Amino acid sequence: MKIKTERHSLRKKFAVAAISLMLLPVLVQAQTTKEEFFSNIQHAGGILQSYIYVQTQLTPAPEGYKPFYISHYGRHGSRWLTTAGYYNRPEKIFREAFQAGKLTDLGVSVHKRMQTIAADAENRYGALSPRGVIEQKEIAERMFRSYPEVFSTENGRACNIYSRSTVVPRCILSMAANNERLKELNPQIAITREATDRNFYLNSEYETAGKDSLEAIAWDFLNQRFNMRVFLSTLFSDSLYVKEHIENPTALVINIFQIAGDLQDLDHLNIDLYDIFSKEEIFILWQTVNMKWYYDFNSPEAIESSKNLLRNILDCADSAITNGHLSADLRFGHDSYLSPLLALMGVNGLDARRPDPENIDKVWSDFKVTPMAANLQLIFYRNEKTGDVIVKILHCEKEAKIPVPTVMAPYYRWKDMKAYYRKMLDRG
Repeated sequence: MKIKTERHSLRKKFAVAAISLMLLPVLVQAQTTKEEFFSNIQHAGGILQSYIYVQTQLTPAPEGYKPFYISHYGRHGSRWLTTAGYYNRPEKIFREAFQAGKLTDLGVSVHKRMQTIAADAENRYGALSPRGVIEQKEIAERMFRSYPEVFSTENGRACNIYSRSTVVPRCILSMAANNERLKELNPQIAITREATDRNFYLNSEYETAGKDSLEAIAWDFLNQRFNMRVFLSTLFSDSLYVKEHIENPTALVINIFQIAGDLQDLDHLNIDLYDIFSKEEIFILWQTVNMKWYYDFNSPEAIESSKNLLRNILDCADSAITNGHLSADLRFGHDSYLSPLLALMGVNGLDARRPDPENIDKVWSDFKVTPMAANLQLIFYRNEKTGDVIVKILHCEKEAKIPVPTVMAPYYRWKDMKAYYRKMLDRG
C-alpha cells in the first residue's frame, strides 16, 4: 500500500485519472447519511456486510401480464476473508507485542480475539461461511414464492433452469445452496449446473488505470482525518515500540477494520471488534474503504469488462422468450463483476460520477451496491393475448430504475430495454 503525502501531486494525478468520468445527476436513493449509516453498525463492513433483506411492497404487474422467466446474477454469500495474510499479519503483530509486554488492557483483549479469529479462519480463506449458505437459500425461497408461475410444474409444465458459477468454490457452493432450496420447494424442477471457465463472462480480470494514484488519494483522505498515533496508543503501551515494530500503521488499522467488518459473516464466532473504534473513526475508515472500491469497481476498465455479461443476459433472455425452453438463467459470481454491471446498466443511477473524494459516499455506498449475496434479478412478464413482454428490475430484491423511458415504472417494455442496451454495446 503506497502512501503519498504531497496533496498537490495527488490532486494532479487524480485529475488525470478522472478525465473520463462524466458528471451525472445523483439519485436520492444512492445517498447515505450518517444517521442511516449508524442505524446498523454492520454497514461499516461495506462489501463485507452480510445480506440484509428488508421486506418491501412490490408493484403488481399491469393487468394481463404474468411472470414466465427470470434472469439473475448473484454474488456469492458471506465468507471468510480471502487470504491468510488478512489474519496472520495482525495476529503476529499483537502476539509479538503481547510477548514483549507492550499492549494496553484493550490491546491484550484484541490480541486474544485475534488469536480466536485467526484459528477459526485457518485453511478456510475465502470459503463460503454457514451464514452465506443460509443467505443463498433464503434468496432462492423468496424468488420461488414471489414468482410461483416461473417455477411451476403444474399441468405438465416443464421448469428448466440453467445455473452456472465461476470456478471459485464459494460461488459453486452458493449456486448449490440456491439450487438445493429450489429443488426442495419443487422436486420436479430440472436444473442444469455448470462451473467451468467457459462461462468467462461471469467474472473476468481488469486493471484499473492509475490504480496506485487513486488508492493513494484514499489513503491520503484517511491520514488527513484519522489520528493513527492516538488510536494505536489505545492498543499499544509504548509509542517507541510502535515506531520500531509496526512498519505500516495505516495498513494495520485498515486490516483490523476489514476483520471487524467480516466478523458479521462469521456469526458463529460471536466476536466483535468495532468496540475498539470511536463512531467517527468507523465512519472515516468506511469512507476510505468505500472510496477505494468505488475507484476500482466503477473504473472505465471495470465497466468495459462487464459488457460480455450484459450481452449474455440479453442473448439468453431473447432465447428464452423465443424458444420458451428455460424458466430461469441463474448466474453466481463476484462483486467485482456485479458492481460494474450495475454501473454499465445505470441501475438506480449507479453510473453517476463525482471526482471529489469527499462526496463519493453521497453517490455510491458499497454496502448498498454489493454486500454479500448481492443480486440483480430481471423478472420477465408476458401478456398471453398480445405476446408483449415487459421486465421488472430488482437490485437486492428491491425494485430498481434504469435509464430507459417507460410509462409503467418499475416495468419496462423488453423491446425498449433491449434496444437501449444493444445500442450501448454496439457503440463499443
